[in-house]
Amino acid sequence: MALYIGYFAAILGTICWLPQAIQVWRTRDTKSLSLTANLLFLLTVTLWLIYGVMITDWPIIVANIASVSAMIAIVAAKLKYK
Repeated sequence: MALYIGYFAAILGTICWLPQAIQVWRTRDTKSLSLTANLLFLLTVTLWLIYGVMITDWPIIVANIASVSAMIAIVAAKLKYK
């Protein structure tokens, strides 16, 4: 049961960033996004990914691979469309 809760949390945690990533690439509007906040969150999910790999926890690994990808897209858009 705990594994299913972990995967469900991973899916929800990832899905929440996808609309933001899609919107910034479609509109090219990143004025209201904080580069510092997004870089800090990218660092956070990267560290969670490393932690998940270290303890071989697949819900953490899967969630954070997806979150790192979404955050890289957001940060890249912020840097490209200043």
